[in-house]
Amino acid sequence: MIKYSFIVPIYNDGYLIDDFCQEFNAFFQSYINTSEIDEQVELIFVNDGSKDNSLSLLEDACSKFSFIRAITLSKNFGQHIALSCGYQHSKGEYVGMLNVDMEDHPSQIAALLDYIQNNDFDIVTGLYKKRHVSFPNRVTSYCFNLLLNKLTGHKVPYNVSTLRIMNRRFVDAYNSLSEKSRYLPGLELWLGFNHGYIEISHQKRTKGQSSYSFKKRLFMAFESIISFSDLPLKITVLLGMSLALLGFLLIIILIIQKIYFIDFKPGYTTSISVMVLIGGIQLLFLGLASLYIGRILKEVQNRPLYIVKNKINF
Repeated sequence: MIKYSFIVPIYNDGYLIDDFCQEFNAFFQSYINTSEIDEQVELIFVNDGSKDNSLSLLEDACSKFSFIRAITLSKNFGQHIALSCGYQHSKGEYVGMLNVDMEDHPSQIAALLDYIQNNDFDIVTGLYKKRHVSFPNRVTSYCFNLLLNKLTGHKVPYNVSTLRIMNRRFVDAYNSLSEKSRYLPGLELWLGFNHGYIEISHQKRTKGQSSYSFKKRLFMAFESIISFSDLPLKITVLLGMSLALLGFLLIIILIIQKIYFIDFKPGYTTSISVMVLIGGIQLLFLGLASLYIGRILKEVQNRPLYIVKNKINF
């Protein structure tokens, strides 16, 4: 019977699979004290529409290690959708997620497994003592979590890691969600249950570069904020009311000037500046509202969360 399931999303980084599987296998051989871990452990790779040779490398890994399963999606649906796919295909009593780059080394799994099995937690997430990433990366991550926490009222730690482990009750609750736009940390907090955190070590990536570009991180930030908060809409309403009040006061001032025959000659530059400002704000409001309308359309269309192209070892 499978006790431990781990989900690993793959996108154009199949060259890391073999080293990762070797380390993962060595860890669990030691952790459960057996040379054949496939009766208790499954490692599910979700190939999220990779355009390189990741699929062939996954096939090689599946033929080499019997505990490995592989799912290939029909296109790139995004990391959080790929992880959701893995959750829905997992069978373990405990389900975890981590990345193939081994910035969260498989040896760190032990601390989380011990913590969740010996305490009353439904999900345990790693917290980095120190992250070995560039300064701009740290700053953008901190600013994103700070903004999201302020807008949503959540309390996502700023040093949270990718590595987390959940029990079956928590995973089943997550799998029951039907929304199409997904930001895992936000959904994990929304679900409730008992959350635990434990410090782990972060290590530098030794091969290649992350495909999680600044553009993708920025897009995820917009998606997450729109998914979990209507505060931006409330802010636009308050700002619109403030501008309307300001305009009303300006009209009163103009009327008073006319009554008392005060010579008033508005400047061309001032008029254009005000028009551009108000026009820009109107376009901002319209764009923001359109984002929420687009989200509604996506949910109403009710298309499948992902499309599976093929499976290996299932």
